[in-house]
Amino acid sequence: MEKTKEKLTKKELNNLFFRFCQYNAPGFDYVYYMGKSWPWWLKPLFKKYYDKEEYSKALTRHFDFYNTENTTGALVYGVVVGLEEQKALTGKVPEESIKDIKVSLQGPIAGIGDSLIQGTLLPILITIAMSLSGDNGSIAGPLFYIVALFGILLPYMYILFNKGYQLGTKAINAISSGSLKRVTEAISSFGLIVIGALAAKQCGVSTSLSYMSNGEPVMLIDKINSIFPNLLSLLVIFLMYYLMKKKKVSSAIIVYATLVVVVVLALLGIA
Repeated sequence: MEKTKEKLTKKELNNLFFRFCQYNAPGFDYVYYMGKSWPWWLKPLFKKYYDKEEYSKALTRHFDFYNTENTTGALVYGVVVGLEEQKALTGKVPEESIKDIKVSLQGPIAGIGDSLIQGTLLPILITIAMSLSGDNGSIAGPLFYIVALFGILLPYMYILFNKGYQLGTKAINAISSGSLKRVTEAISSFGLIVIGALAAKQCGVSTSLSYMSNGEPVMLIDKINSIFPNLLSLLVIFLMYYLMKKKKVSSAIIVYATLVVVVVLALLGIA
């Protein structure tokens, strides 16, 4: 049962934004990464619109894996806030669409944010701060870094959050025209492409097994890769996907089991 039909006020939006800034990744771990942050960020929104039972369900919906660059990620957060508001007010925004958009955007946003903020802005500010500190360790350097960092990132995040919120609140128009489904599918497809590229680059499964051919040793991994590059990596990824999606095995168990298997295979001289 919904408690109100009123839109979020400017004060409530600012509160949601500063919750995002204050606790950007509380309880970070290698199972959920930043995923534990989402229920806490959205608590005021859900309390405004839902009774106790629906409030609990809404929090649970957002308790899953999430990882992106935390400042540029304000855009994703704003989009989700807008979508959740429209879902509560109209009931026409599917839960699946909110989750798909959140999950699909985290990869591309991470790439943009890491390049722009982590790879460009921060090194520039650190270089200037070091030059201001000089050989005598002047406090001007750290002060400059702190003031410049917050002076740039807070407005940057606030603008992205509000732009994301505006996009999210317009979702009802996209739904009525049937375009939200197409947008969600497009974003999901793009997200899968990004994840596939990252998996191919980061997952490097190999083996030291070899066999003799015409009196010469041939590495098995070279033969496999000549037929199907990175086939072993692909099979391992499919296996982990199967265990998590079909068998509901937790990611923590998969991580620890993978470590054990790798150590055993290394000791046996296979990996």
